[in-house]
Amino acid sequence: MADDTDPQPETAPAQKSRAGAWTVRAVLAALIVGAVAIGGVLFFTGAFEPKNEEKAPRLAASGTVLARSKPGTCLTWDKDPTTMAPVDCLESHKFEVAGEPARTLPENAPYPTESAIAAQRDQLCPPVVTEYLGKRLDPMGRFQTNLLTAGQKAWESGDRTMRCGIQVADGAGNALETKGKVVNQDQSLTWPPGTCIGLSDRGKPTGPVECTKPHALEVTSVIDLRQAFPDASWPTKQQQEDYLGRICPSRTTGWFGSQDGLRKSGLQLAWNTLSQPSWTAGSRSVICFLASSKDTVTYTPITGSAKSPGLLIDGKPPVMPTFPGAKPAEPSTGPR
Repeated sequence: MADDTDPQPETAPAQKSRAGAWTVRAVLAALIVGAVAIGGVLFFTGAFEPKNEEKAPRLAASGTVLARSKPGTCLTWDKDPTTMAPVDCLESHKFEVAGEPARTLPENAPYPTESAIAAQRDQLCPPVVTEYLGKRLDPMGRFQTNLLTAGQKAWESGDRTMRCGIQVADGAGNALETKGKVVNQDQSLTWPPGTCIGLSDRGKPTGPVECTKPHALEVTSVIDLRQAFPDASWPTKQQQEDYLGRICPSRTTGWFGSQDGLRKSGLQLAWNTLSQPSWTAGSRSVICFLASSKDTVTYTPITGSAKSPGLLIDGKPPVMPTFPGAKPAEPSTGPR
C-alpha cells in the first residue's frame, strides 16, 4: 500500500509513471493496492491516478484567438479545435487560460509533435497555472494542465503563440466541457452514484460509460471528508480509511436499498483516499465504489449495473460470497 507521504492521490491504486503516471492528465488510471477481507466482503483501498500524458490531445487554434486570450479566458470548440472561441466561463467550455509560458520553441522549429508539446507543457505550464490559481492544482484531481499552440498553418508562417491552461479530459484524451472557473470548484475526481467507469484492454479504468458496457467499477456514494475532518491540515491515509471503512458500507447499503444487496451482487466494496498534495490543493471528496479483481492489480470486467438482474462479472452471473459455515450459494441470476 502506498506510503502516506506518497504524492500519488489515494483513490484505488495506481502505478506511477513520470509526473503522476499518465502524462497529459487525461485518463483515469486506477489499480487496487491493498485489500482486507471483512465479513465475507473484500474491501479495497488505494489510489486513483487520473492523468494520462501519453494521450495528450492535439489542441491547436489560430494564433489570433490565442493571442487575445488573457488569463481567465475560457475557450470552447467543436470537434475541430480550429473553431475555438472565447465564452463566458459560467457557460460550457473546454479550456481555461492560465497564462503565457515564459518561453516557446524557436522561430525555425518545425511544427511540434505531441511529445514535444507534452515536454513543453510539463516544463513551462505548472508555475503558470499555480500563479494563476493562487494555489497548486490537485495533481490527482479532475482538472489537468495542458498547452494550446497555434495551428499548423499559422505555425509554419512563424506564429509561436502558446497558452497554458486547465481542462478536463476523457480516457481518449478528448477535452470535456465544464462550467465555472477552477478556483471556485472542488478539484476532487468524483462521479455521481450510479456512474460506471469503463475498462481498458489492459484492465485499467478509463472514464464514464453506460453501465450496460463492460466497466471497471460503479460508484455508490460520494463522501465529503470535511464532515469528519473539518479542521484537519490533512487526515492521514489511515484516518481516512478508518472513517471510510465505517461509512462506505452503510452508504452502499442505502444505495442498494437492501441489507444484502452488496452480498448478492458478488462485487467488492472499495473506496479512495486523498493524498496530502490533493488535500492541500483543496480536494475534499472521495468515492465509495463496487469492483471486482482476481489479483488486486487489474479490474475484472463488469457488465450491467450492480442493481440489475442481468449483472455479469467476467461474463458470468455473480456468485454470492458466504460466511464461514454457511451453505454455499447458487449463482445469482434472478432479480435483486
